[in-house]
Amino acid sequence: MAPPAQADLDEVVQSAIGIEGIDSAAVFVLLNGASALALAAAAGIEGPPLDRLAEAVKNPDHPISRTIVDEAATFDAIPTAPGGPALRSHLPIFGVRDGRRSAVGVLAVAHNDRLDAEARASLEQLAASAQD
Repeated sequence: MAPPAQADLDEVVQSAIGIEGIDSAAVFVLLNGASALALAAAAGIEGPPLDRLAEAVKNPDHPISRTIVDEAATFDAIPTAPGGPALRSHLPIFGVRDGRRSAVGVLAVAHNDRLDAEARASLEQLAASAQD
């Protein structure tokens, strides 16, 4: 499976930080043949914090990596590492991998307050728009 187009992913993260309360957003994808997620796009986070996040996601037990396995969204989770906004939400991006529909990426966002139903629905739509 080829990852979604870069322009599409850039638009997804920019749109995500446009949702009220979202401070930063990143998309991680499984590249062809890879088992670990790779950073594909980010907004509202850069430099060392983004580098640390990209490195942390290589751990299969990281909540973002677990989203690939669980294939389910997680909202308002407490981060595993200190710093930044108080809460995180992770949404799977689906595509076809090995001939079946499965999670091939993750939209990860950081925020300080619990997300309301409208914000959750907007993020779900963004994750769906990144599907192949």
